[in-house]
Amino acid sequence: MKRRNIIIVIVAIAIILLAGYFTTQYFLQPKVTLKVFCAGSLKIPLDQLASIYEEKYDVKVEIEASGSVEAARKVIDLGKPCDVLAVADYRLFEQYMYPEHTEWYAAFASNEVVLAFTSNSKYADYIIKNPDKWYEVLAKKDVKFGFSDPNKDPCGYRAVGVIALASIYYNNESILKDLILSKTNIEASVSASKIDVYVPASLEKHARDLEIRSKSVDLIALLEAGSLDYAFEYKSVAKQHNLLYIELPEKINLKNPGYDDFYSKVTVHILVGSEREASMTMKSIVYGVTIPKCAKHLKEAIEFVKLLLSEVGRDVFSRNGQDFLEKPIFYGNAPSEIKG
Repeated sequence: MKRRNIIIVIVAIAIILLAGYFTTQYFLQPKVTLKVFCAGSLKIPLDQLASIYEEKYDVKVEIEASGSVEAARKVIDLGKPCDVLAVADYRLFEQYMYPEHTEWYAAFASNEVVLAFTSNSKYADYIIKNPDKWYEVLAKKDVKFGFSDPNKDPCGYRAVGVIALASIYYNNESILKDLILSKTNIEASVSASKIDVYVPASLEKHARDLEIRSKSVDLIALLEAGSLDYAFEYKSVAKQHNLLYIELPEKINLKNPGYDDFYSKVTVHILVGSEREASMTMKSIVYGVTIPKCAKHLKEAIEFVKLLLSEVGRDVFSRNGQDFLEKPIFYGNAPSEIKG
């Protein structure tokens, strides 16, 4: 009897140890990590969406923000694994990725370009009272302003496009010359009704009163520190970071699709002189999302995009000052689960 009891105890201990081992192994198993590349202006709403997704699906989401052009090039040039790619200009997919690197993409949200600043910016009170004088303020010698790199970030080539459009809108060619051409190696061809701006792949700036960073959100810290007076930003980004801003006329702020014909009077050529040279004709701002062919976690990526395009995603983006389109617009062969 004693021997049998000892055997029972040993077996019971073994079962407990084995159960503990397999339980530990289960919980030590790494979660699926969903890799998301995105535009810097999408980082905050996507972080919030990722928290909802992680809780719902027990999947870790890793978000890597950069300029949208740079984000796309991480996939197509560097071969980095990416499950979801969300950019600030859906046309980048057509320019660089479709159909070789993705089978589909969707346009889903809008925005506008504003001029952001703080209460400590030079002439802040003046520009608030006289928003139509914004280009005169930026041209002042004691004012420092910035925009993101047009070769890496759509907000950058849009900022350049907005300034070029201002030259047409205000019938004042010196706006483009004073704010960009005289301060960089960017060149332009100007005719009576059209402006082509050429941004060399090796972009250089020649003036200390202009700041150019990889992505537009990188300029926010400079604004807050007082080392930069004004920055061209998306309205949603300015609101998310509690910055002061002025809205530019709708004919130049790239907000209204009704003015696309006027916006198209300006084309910004980026990465000029390289094999990735592209022509970005100005158009109303529309964000895009896709799942690249290199995605390692297709099932999880589909669920993430479904959540993004759902009413939950719409609510998250709305709270962050970024409006959704009435309905997403799909291009190519999108998965039926997402289109549904």
